[in-house]
Amino acid sequence: MGFIQGLFGWYWDGILDVPVGWLDAWFHFDVETAWKVACWKVGFSGAILVFFYDVFLRIQGMLRRRRNREEYKTGIREGNPAYLAKDTEFTEKLDAVTRPEQTIAALKKAKKYKRLAGVYASLNRHKEAGKTFQKAGDLKSAAMEYAKGGHTLKAAKLLLKEGDFATAARFFDEKGKHLKAAKAFVKLNDMPSAAASYAKAGKYKEAVSTFKTYFDASRDDVKTQVLAAESCYTLLEDPQARKKVEQGELGALTHAVAERFEADQRGDLAAKLFRTTGDLARAGKAYLALGRLEEAAQCMREAGNAKEASEIGGRFLEGQGRWQEAAADYARAGNFRRAGDCYGKAMDSIKSAECYEKAGEYYGAGLALIHGDKWESAIRMLQQVKEDHPNFNESRALLGRCFYELDDYAHCAATLDNHLLGERVKTGNIEYFNMLALAYEQLGELDKSKEVLLKIRSVDVAFRDVGQRLSNIESRISMAGAAPAATAPAPERASEQATAVMNMVENQLGQRYKLERELGRGGMGVVYLARDAQLDRPVALKFLGALVDGNEDFKKRFVREAKAAAKVSHPNIISIYEISVQEGNSFIAMEYVEGANLHQHVRKKGKLAPREAVNIMIQACSALEAVHAQGIIHRDIKPDNILIAKGGLVKLMDFGLAKGEGTRLTGANVIMGTPCYMPPEQTRGEETDARSDIYAMGLVLHEILTGETVFADGDILKRQQTEMPRPPGATVEGIPQLLDQIVMKCIAKRPGERFANVKELIAYLRKVPK
Repeated sequence: MGFIQGLFGWYWDGILDVPVGWLDAWFHFDVETAWKVACWKVGFSGAILVFFYDVFLRIQGMLRRRRNREEYKTGIREGNPAYLAKDTEFTEKLDAVTRPEQTIAALKKAKKYKRLAGVYASLNRHKEAGKTFQKAGDLKSAAMEYAKGGHTLKAAKLLLKEGDFATAARFFDEKGKHLKAAKAFVKLNDMPSAAASYAKAGKYKEAVSTFKTYFDASRDDVKTQVLAAESCYTLLEDPQARKKVEQGELGALTHAVAERFEADQRGDLAAKLFRTTGDLARAGKAYLALGRLEEAAQCMREAGNAKEASEIGGRFLEGQGRWQEAAADYARAGNFRRAGDCYGKAMDSIKSAECYEKAGEYYGAGLALIHGDKWESAIRMLQQVKEDHPNFNESRALLGRCFYELDDYAHCAATLDNHLLGERVKTGNIEYFNMLALAYEQLGELDKSKEVLLKIRSVDVAFRDVGQRLSNIESRISMAGAAPAATAPAPERASEQATAVMNMVENQLGQRYKLERELGRGGMGVVYLARDAQLDRPVALKFLGALVDGNEDFKKRFVREAKAAAKVSHPNIISIYEISVQEGNSFIAMEYVEGANLHQHVRKKGKLAPREAVNIMIQACSALEAVHAQGIIHRDIKPDNILIAKGGLVKLMDFGLAKGEGTRLTGANVIMGTPCYMPPEQTRGEETDARSDIYAMGLVLHEILTGETVFADGDILKRQQTEMPRPPGATVEGIPQLLDQIVMKCIAKRPGERFANVKELIAYLRKVPK
């Protein structure tokens, strides 16, 4: 051996350089290839040495393996533990199948109990396997074999000793030994499962106590606690449990379960359980989270949380459109802002304003009071609006309007002038400038009014009736020779202008007007479109002819009422420029409005939508209110006398004038007007007042809502006295109930049952829902 190794060492360096291919060939007995490679690398003599060395190593290994096999067999025969341990389980199992009893006997004799148990298990003799594993001290394996053999309880007991409480508890539960299972779960610290097993065992008190212990101290995540709560809920719903456990203990546990359901966003169940425990406030919050406001409010109310209940109740009622009730609830909750909103929607402007004022929302309060025609109170509110309020600019305009409605034109002009000082006319403020022009006009400061209107026209030439108003003012300045506005108090100037106009009308006819075309004719004469040559503007000339000729008393009355009419200045009234009572050529020169009368408008469009009808009526009634303020009764309200100008501006015409040939202008006990719209008292020749015009306005409103004239045929005068038409809403869908009520109140047969004045009628029209 030493000689060969020494000999081999001579060629060691060469062998290290032998390619991998040679080594691979040699060790795989590819002798021919290995020989060729070796000869090529180390020469023939070196290859001979390598070959013999390899043969030597192979023989040595073969002898070693033979010796090891002999030693193994000897060890097995002599029972040497070291060699017995090397015996494979597979061999034993194979022997057990082919020679079971001999194998079992040999293992018993050798006291190899664990191996013996394995053999029993392989033969499906589970009980014997269990006993043998138990004898070998392997209790867990013994338990598994007992379980396989159907001895589950014995297996569970062994698992308890082994500390496998989870499997033991499961086995006890499977065999109906729920109490033992519960104890095993307790040792495992699985309290929810223990409680469930106590409940199955009928130990309800223990189940409740265990669940309570768990919920009081649990640090599990929400999901785990919710699973426990679901198991507990089953217990709480068990009638037997409710009988055997005190209500106090059940209540505490129910509350704990409800909290878990609430955390899991199962509000319906949580609310129900909170209610059961008497925690109504918590139940209310759960219902609130679900959006069930009515139940939430009820719970809060029962819990004594009146303020919170009212707030939630307000939200519920508001969602149902029950504005009045919602507002009351919000007010009780102290939420006056929302209360004001709801009262406003309920058309209760006074209460709305009161709530807004309590909330410190003075702009809203002022706006509500304006809707209620409480102009003085509105001024008090609007003057408290701060400059940093988002609606401050609007509040100034509304403040000006309040002064205007109170006929306090000086304060109106001062308010708007102060607000608009240095401002240019633009889309956002053009309405304010228009109101300022109206105020100046009412004060008789025509030059200032003209200046403002010119500014408006420079920005929007088509703005409402700006052109006609400018023409009207220029005419009044020209005819009256108006001095600068500051020379005399406003009322005196207005009276002087009216007198100057009347004097000129009485004493001058001239060749001032050039007729262009006929606009219409009727019982009171012919109307022409004419051109005022002096002022180069269009006018409407109404020739009265025989109406005033030959009757001095009639002429005096005509002039008196014409003077009164000329004093009325209002955006919704046709202005009178000139009146002539010369025999044979009596005429009235009026503002010309391009558009159609209301009768033509309805014939073209059909019945009007409630919103449009209300808008027209508010404008017409505003004009009528101004007429009544001068002590004039119109007596001939009808669609033909209500003009709709381009842009939607409404103009009222023919008030306080003669309405038929051979009749007196204002005499009582004389039938005047148009029968279709005549109030009962007028048909009987009785005294008329403002309520008579309100009756006619009611019939006009009925007509434009339905598209049909109420009293169009038959004995109209008799029908006016005896017949009551159906409300518009009875024949046309979509008419608000309040609008129906307004119509029917206007056309009540007895004057005392109608609106007391036009101002009251306007207030109700403004309450009609948009």
